[in-house]
Amino acid sequence: MKEKEKIREKLLNWFHFGGTSVEESAVSDLFRDDQRRDQIRSILSSQFYELMNTEKDLPGKNLDHILYKIHYDINSAGVKKNSNRLVSWVMRAAAIIVLPVLVFWGLKGLVSYREANNTIAEIHSPAWTRTSFMLPDGTTGWLNSSSTLKYNLNFNKDRRIELDGEGYFDVVTDKERPFRVIAGEITVKVHGTKFNVAAWDNDKEIEVVLEEGKVELSGNDTGNPLIINPGQLALFDKSDRKFMTEQVETKKYLSWTEGKLVFRNDPMETVEKRLERWYDVDVDVVGAFSDDFRLRATFVDESLEDVLDILKKSIGIEYSINEPGINPDDTYEKKKVRITINGK
Repeated sequence: MKEKEKIREKLLNWFHFGGTSVEESAVSDLFRDDQRRDQIRSILSSQFYELMNTEKDLPGKNLDHILYKIHYDINSAGVKKNSNRLVSWVMRAAAIIVLPVLVFWGLKGLVSYREANNTIAEIHSPAWTRTSFMLPDGTTGWLNSSSTLKYNLNFNKDRRIELDGEGYFDVVTDKERPFRVIAGEITVKVHGTKFNVAAWDNDKEIEVVLEEGKVELSGNDTGNPLIINPGQLALFDKSDRKFMTEQVETKKYLSWTEGKLVFRNDPMETVEKRLERWYDVDVDVVGAFSDDFRLRATFVDESLEDVLDILKKSIGIEYSINEPGINPDDTYEKKKVRITINGK
Protein backbone atom coordinates (compact mmCIF):
# COMPACT_ATOMS: atom_id res chain seq x y z
CA MET A 1 0.00 0.00 0.00
CA LYS A 2 1.36 3.41 -0.98
CA GLU A 3 2.29 5.84 1.78
CA LYS A 4 -0.50 8.28 0.87
CA GLU A 5 -3.09 5.51 1.05
CA LYS A 6 -1.78 4.46 4.46
CA ILE A 7 -2.08 8.03 5.71
CA ARG A 8 -5.55 8.32 4.21
CA GLU A 9 -6.68 5.11 5.88
CA LYS A 10 -5.27 6.18 9.25
CA LEU A 11 -6.97 9.58 9.09
CA LEU A 12 -10.31 8.19 7.96
CA ASN A 13 -10.34 5.48 10.62
CA TRP A 14 -9.66 8.07 13.28
CA PHE A 15 -12.20 10.50 11.82
CA HIS A 16 -15.02 7.95 11.77
CA PHE A 17 -14.26 5.67 14.69
CA GLY A 18 -11.86 7.44 17.09
CA GLY A 19 -9.18 5.34 18.71
CA THR A 20 -6.75 4.84 21.53
CA SER A 21 -4.41 7.47 22.96
CA VAL A 22 -1.57 5.79 21.05
CA GLU A 23 -3.45 6.18 17.76
CA GLU A 24 -4.32 9.78 18.63
CA SER A 25 -0.63 10.49 19.19
CA ALA A 26 0.22 8.90 15.83
CA VAL A 27 -2.34 11.10 14.04
CA SER A 28 -0.99 14.19 15.80
CA ASP A 29 2.51 13.25 14.61
CA LEU A 30 1.25 13.25 11.02
CA PHE A 31 0.14 16.87 11.31
CA ARG A 32 3.50 17.91 12.73
CA ASP A 33 5.44 16.36 9.84
CA ASP A 34 6.08 19.11 7.27
CA GLN A 35 7.07 16.53 4.63
CA ARG A 36 3.52 15.10 4.70
CA ARG A 37 1.81 18.50 4.64
CA ASP A 38 0.80 18.36 0.95
CA GLN A 39 -0.45 14.77 1.28
CA ILE A 40 -2.63 15.64 4.26
CA ARG A 41 -3.99 18.72 2.52
CA SER A 42 -4.92 16.65 -0.51
CA ILE A 43 -6.64 13.98 1.62
CA LEU A 44 -8.63 16.52 3.65
CA SER A 45 -9.64 18.39 0.50
CA SER A 46 -10.87 15.17 -1.08
CA GLN A 47 -12.87 14.24 2.00
CA PHE A 48 -14.32 17.73 2.23
CA TYR A 49 -15.77 17.57 -1.27
CA GLU A 50 -16.96 13.98 -0.79
CA LEU A 51 -18.90 15.20 2.24
CA MET A 52 -20.40 18.02 0.19
CA ASN A 53 -21.38 15.66 -2.62
CA THR A 54 -23.36 13.48 -0.22
CA GLU A 55 -25.51 16.48 0.72
CA LYS A 56 -26.44 17.79 -2.73
CA ASP A 57 -30.06 18.47 -1.77
CA LEU A 58 -29.22 20.91 1.00
CA PRO A 59 -30.40 24.47 0.26
CA GLY A 60 -27.87 27.26 0.67
CA LYS A 61 -25.04 24.90 1.52
CA ASN A 62 -21.67 26.66 1.65
CA LEU A 63 -18.78 25.32 3.72
CA ASP A 64 -15.96 26.73 1.60
CA HIS A 65 -14.86 28.80 4.59
CA ILE A 66 -13.93 25.57 6.37
CA LEU A 67 -11.88 24.28 3.45
CA TYR A 68 -10.19 27.67 3.15
CA LYS A 69 -9.19 27.48 6.82
CA ILE A 70 -7.77 23.98 6.32
CA HIS A 71 -5.64 25.08 3.38
CA TYR A 72 -4.52 28.30 5.02
CA ASP A 73 -3.55 26.75 8.34
CA ILE A 74 -1.69 23.80 6.85
CA ASN A 75 0.32 26.11 4.59
CA SER A 76 0.85 28.81 7.21
CA ALA A 77 4.44 29.49 8.16
CA GLY A 78 3.24 29.49 11.75
CA VAL A 79 2.88 25.72 11.55
CA LYS A 80 6.65 25.26 11.44
CA LYS A 81 7.26 27.94 14.02
CA ASN A 82 4.86 26.41 16.52
CA SER A 83 5.58 22.71 15.98
CA ASN A 84 7.82 22.52 19.05
CA ARG A 85 5.10 24.21 21.05
CA LEU A 86 2.75 21.34 20.23
CA VAL A 87 5.21 18.88 21.72
CA SER A 88 5.41 21.10 24.79
CA TRP A 89 1.62 21.10 25.04
CA VAL A 90 1.41 17.33 24.82
CA MET A 91 4.01 16.95 27.56
CA ARG A 92 2.88 19.81 29.81
CA ALA A 93 -0.82 20.23 29.00
CA ALA A 94 -0.18 23.82 27.92
CA ALA A 95 -2.86 26.17 26.71
CA ILE A 96 -2.82 26.00 22.89
CA ILE A 97 -2.37 23.55 20.01
CA VAL A 98 -1.10 24.31 16.53
CA LEU A 99 -4.09 25.16 14.37
CA PRO A 100 -3.85 22.28 11.87
CA VAL A 101 -4.32 19.79 14.70
CA LEU A 102 -7.21 21.84 16.05
CA VAL A 103 -8.74 21.98 12.58
CA PHE A 104 -8.43 18.21 12.26
CA TRP A 105 -9.98 17.56 15.68
CA GLY A 106 -12.61 20.15 14.80
CA LEU A 107 -13.40 18.15 11.67
CA LYS A 108 -13.62 15.04 13.85
CA GLY A 109 -16.27 16.87 15.84
CA LEU A 110 -18.04 18.37 12.82
CA VAL A 111 -21.15 16.18 12.68
CA SER A 112 -23.82 16.60 10.06
CA TYR A 113 -27.22 15.10 10.67
CA ARG A 114 -30.79 15.59 9.51
CA GLU A 115 -33.35 17.06 11.82
CA ALA A 116 -36.63 18.29 10.35
CA ASN A 117 -34.92 18.65 6.95
CA ASN A 118 -32.22 20.90 8.47
CA THR A 119 -28.53 20.11 8.67
CA ILE A 120 -26.61 21.08 11.78
CA ALA A 121 -22.87 21.67 12.06
CA GLU A 122 -21.25 20.99 15.43
CA ILE A 123 -17.80 22.26 16.43
CA HIS A 124 -16.25 20.82 19.57
CA SER A 125 -13.12 21.97 21.38
CA PRO A 126 -11.44 19.02 23.14
CA ALA A 127 -10.19 19.14 26.71
CA TRP A 128 -6.94 21.11 27.29
CA THR A 129 -7.34 23.10 24.07
CA ARG A 130 -8.90 26.26 22.73
CA THR A 131 -10.23 26.20 19.18
CA SER A 132 -10.63 29.08 16.74
CA PHE A 133 -13.58 29.07 14.34
CA MET A 134 -15.11 31.05 11.51
CA LEU A 135 -18.84 30.92 10.78
CA PRO A 136 -20.36 31.20 7.27
CA ASP A 137 -21.11 34.92 7.68
CA GLY A 138 -17.48 35.70 8.54
CA THR A 139 -18.03 35.88 12.31
CA THR A 140 -14.95 34.57 14.11
CA GLY A 141 -14.19 33.49 17.64
CA TRP A 142 -12.78 30.95 20.06
CA LEU A 143 -14.18 27.94 21.88
CA ASN A 144 -12.73 27.15 25.29
CA SER A 145 -11.74 23.68 26.47
CA SER A 146 -14.55 21.06 26.40
CA SER A 147 -17.00 23.50 24.77
CA THR A 148 -19.36 22.97 21.83
CA LEU A 149 -21.30 25.18 19.45
CA LYS A 150 -23.96 24.18 16.93
CA TYR A 151 -25.41 26.10 14.01
CA ASN A 152 -27.66 25.45 11.04
CA LEU A 153 -25.90 25.28 7.68
CA ASN A 154 -28.56 27.68 6.45
CA PHE A 155 -26.84 30.09 8.83
CA ASN A 156 -26.69 33.11 6.53
CA LYS A 157 -30.49 33.33 6.67
CA ASP A 158 -30.81 32.69 10.40
CA ARG A 159 -27.71 33.69 12.38
CA ARG A 160 -28.41 31.57 15.45
CA ILE A 161 -26.05 29.27 17.35
CA GLU A 162 -26.27 27.11 20.47
CA LEU A 163 -23.39 27.22 22.94
CA ASP A 164 -22.48 24.67 25.60
CA GLY A 165 -19.45 25.85 27.59
CA GLU A 166 -17.53 29.06 26.89
CA GLY A 167 -17.05 31.01 23.69
CA TYR A 168 -15.74 34.37 22.52
CA PHE A 169 -17.41 35.97 19.48
CA ASP A 170 -16.36 38.75 17.11
CA VAL A 171 -19.63 39.19 15.23
CA VAL A 172 -19.91 40.62 11.71
CA THR A 173 -22.32 43.56 11.67
CA ASP A 174 -25.66 42.92 9.94
CA LYS A 175 -28.54 45.18 10.98
CA GLU A 176 -31.06 43.12 9.02
CA ARG A 177 -30.11 39.77 10.53
CA PRO A 178 -29.28 39.81 14.27
CA PHE A 179 -26.82 37.28 15.65
CA ARG A 180 -28.21 35.17 18.51
CA VAL A 181 -26.44 32.90 20.96
CA ILE A 182 -28.64 30.41 22.82
CA ALA A 183 -26.67 29.83 26.03
CA GLY A 184 -28.53 27.53 28.38
CA GLU A 185 -31.55 29.43 29.69
CA ILE A 186 -30.77 32.81 28.11
CA THR A 187 -30.43 34.32 24.63
CA VAL A 188 -27.78 36.87 23.67
CA LYS A 189 -28.86 39.03 20.73
CA VAL A 190 -26.51 41.35 18.81
CA HIS A 191 -26.06 42.90 15.37
CA GLY A 192 -22.27 43.25 15.47
CA THR A 193 -20.03 43.23 18.52
CA LYS A 194 -17.34 41.43 20.57
CA PHE A 195 -18.33 39.51 23.67
CA ASN A 196 -17.70 36.42 25.80
CA VAL A 197 -20.28 33.92 27.05
CA ALA A 198 -19.67 31.30 29.75
CA ALA A 199 -22.62 28.90 30.04
CA TRP A 200 -21.51 25.71 31.80
CA ASP A 201 -24.14 23.15 32.79
CA ASN A 202 -22.82 22.66 36.32
CA ASP A 203 -22.44 26.37 37.12
CA LYS A 204 -25.04 28.31 39.10
CA GLU A 205 -24.69 31.35 36.87
CA ILE A 206 -24.27 32.26 33.20
CA GLU A 207 -21.75 35.02 32.45
CA VAL A 208 -21.77 37.48 29.56
CA VAL A 209 -18.92 40.01 29.26
CA LEU A 210 -19.07 42.73 26.61
CA GLU A 211 -15.88 44.06 25.03
CA GLU A 212 -17.31 46.20 22.20
CA GLY A 213 -20.75 47.22 20.95
CA LYS A 214 -24.02 46.46 22.71
CA VAL A 215 -25.87 43.23 23.51
CA GLU A 216 -29.41 42.36 24.55
CA LEU A 217 -30.00 39.55 27.05
CA SER A 218 -33.29 37.77 27.64
CA GLY A 219 -34.74 34.61 29.16
CA ASN A 220 -38.07 32.81 28.99
CA ASP A 221 -39.45 34.50 32.11
CA THR A 222 -37.02 37.31 32.91
CA GLY A 223 -39.21 40.24 31.91
CA ASN A 224 -37.88 42.99 29.66
CA PRO A 225 -34.55 42.36 27.89
CA LEU A 226 -31.40 43.60 29.61
CA ILE A 227 -29.04 45.85 27.61
CA ILE A 228 -25.37 45.91 28.62
CA ASN A 229 -22.56 48.19 27.44
CA PRO A 230 -18.80 47.70 26.94
CA GLY A 231 -16.92 46.84 30.12
CA GLN A 232 -19.95 45.30 31.80
CA LEU A 233 -20.44 41.77 33.12
CA ALA A 234 -23.97 40.37 33.24
CA LEU A 235 -24.64 37.42 35.54
CA PHE A 236 -27.80 35.33 35.20
CA ASP A 237 -28.66 33.39 38.36
CA LYS A 238 -30.24 30.09 37.32
CA SER A 239 -32.05 29.65 40.63
CA ASP A 240 -33.81 33.02 41.03
CA ARG A 241 -33.76 33.70 37.27
CA LYS A 242 -32.53 37.26 37.62
CA PHE A 243 -29.81 39.31 35.97
CA MET A 244 -27.27 41.48 37.74
CA THR A 245 -24.55 43.64 36.19
CA GLU A 246 -21.24 45.16 37.24
CA GLN A 247 -18.29 46.97 35.70
CA VAL A 248 -15.29 44.66 35.28
CA GLU A 249 -11.80 44.44 33.84
CA THR A 250 -12.70 42.65 30.60
CA LYS A 251 -9.16 41.35 29.99
CA LYS A 252 -9.57 39.00 32.94
CA TYR A 253 -12.53 37.30 31.25
CA LEU A 254 -11.07 37.28 27.73
CA SER A 255 -7.47 36.29 28.54
CA TRP A 256 -8.16 32.59 27.93
CA THR A 257 -8.35 33.31 24.18
CA GLU A 258 -4.63 34.22 24.34
CA GLY A 259 -3.63 31.16 26.36
CA LYS A 260 -3.48 33.10 29.65
CA LEU A 261 -4.90 31.98 32.97
CA VAL A 262 -5.64 35.22 34.83
CA PHE A 263 -6.85 35.81 38.37
CA ARG A 264 -7.81 39.31 39.51
CA ASN A 265 -8.70 39.45 43.21
CA ASP A 266 -10.48 36.08 43.03
CA PRO A 267 -11.53 33.98 46.06
CA MET A 268 -10.35 30.39 46.44
CA GLU A 269 -13.68 29.05 45.20
CA THR A 270 -13.12 30.78 41.86
CA VAL A 271 -9.48 29.66 41.71
CA GLU A 272 -10.55 26.05 42.26
CA LYS A 273 -13.19 26.19 39.52
CA ARG A 274 -10.85 27.85 37.01
CA LEU A 275 -8.07 25.32 37.62
CA GLU A 276 -10.53 22.46 37.06
CA ARG A 277 -11.65 23.83 33.71
CA TRP A 278 -8.25 25.01 32.48
CA TYR A 279 -6.48 21.70 33.12
CA ASP A 280 -9.49 19.33 32.97
CA VAL A 281 -8.89 18.00 36.49
CA ASP A 282 -10.88 17.49 39.68
CA VAL A 283 -9.72 19.74 42.53
CA ASP A 284 -10.41 19.04 46.21
CA VAL A 285 -9.55 21.85 48.65
CA VAL A 286 -9.00 20.82 52.27
CA GLY A 287 -9.22 23.60 54.84
CA ALA A 288 -10.42 27.17 54.31
CA PHE A 289 -8.88 30.51 53.49
CA SER A 290 -10.05 33.61 55.31
CA ASP A 291 -13.03 35.40 53.79
CA ASP A 292 -10.83 38.26 52.63
CA PHE A 293 -8.39 36.02 50.69
CA ARG A 294 -8.00 37.08 47.06
CA LEU A 295 -5.56 35.84 44.41
CA ARG A 296 -4.02 38.10 41.79
CA ALA A 297 -1.81 36.29 39.27
CA THR A 298 -1.26 35.65 35.55
CA PHE A 299 -0.03 32.33 34.15
CA VAL A 300 1.00 31.90 30.50
CA ASP A 301 1.41 28.37 29.10
CA GLU A 302 2.24 27.03 32.56
CA SER A 303 1.73 23.36 33.39
CA LEU A 304 -0.55 22.36 36.26
CA GLU A 305 2.49 21.45 38.36
CA ASP A 306 4.13 24.82 37.66
CA VAL A 307 1.01 26.71 38.75
CA LEU A 308 0.65 24.66 41.93
CA ASP A 309 4.33 25.15 42.75
CA ILE A 310 3.91 28.92 42.44
CA LEU A 311 0.80 28.84 44.65
CA LYS A 312 2.69 26.74 47.18
CA LYS A 313 5.45 29.34 47.42
CA SER A 314 3.21 32.39 47.33
CA ILE A 315 0.19 31.49 49.48
CA GLY A 316 1.48 28.52 51.50
CA ILE A 317 -0.53 25.56 50.22
CA GLU A 318 0.48 21.92 49.96
CA TYR A 319 -0.72 19.77 47.10
CA SER A 320 -0.74 16.27 45.65
CA ILE A 321 -1.71 14.96 42.22
CA ASN A 322 -3.16 11.50 41.65
CA GLU A 323 -2.75 10.20 38.13
CA PRO A 324 -6.00 9.16 36.40
CA GLY A 325 -7.26 5.61 36.55
CA ILE A 326 -9.59 3.74 34.21
CA ASN A 327 -13.34 3.56 34.78
CA PRO A 328 -15.31 0.28 34.40
CA ASP A 329 -16.45 1.46 30.95
CA ASP A 330 -12.78 1.83 29.85
CA THR A 331 -12.88 5.64 29.90
CA TYR A 332 -10.18 7.56 31.73
CA GLU A 333 -10.83 9.40 34.96
CA LYS A 334 -9.61 12.95 35.35
CA LYS A 335 -6.51 13.73 37.35
CA LYS A 336 -7.34 14.49 40.97
CA VAL A 337 -5.63 17.41 42.67
CA ARG A 338 -5.73 17.75 46.44
CA ILE A 339 -4.90 21.22 47.82
CA THR A 340 -4.28 21.48 51.54
CA ILE A 341 -4.34 24.90 53.14
CA ASN A 342 -1.73 25.67 55.83
CA GLY A 343 -0.80 21.98 56.03
CA LYS A 344 -4.20 20.97 57.47
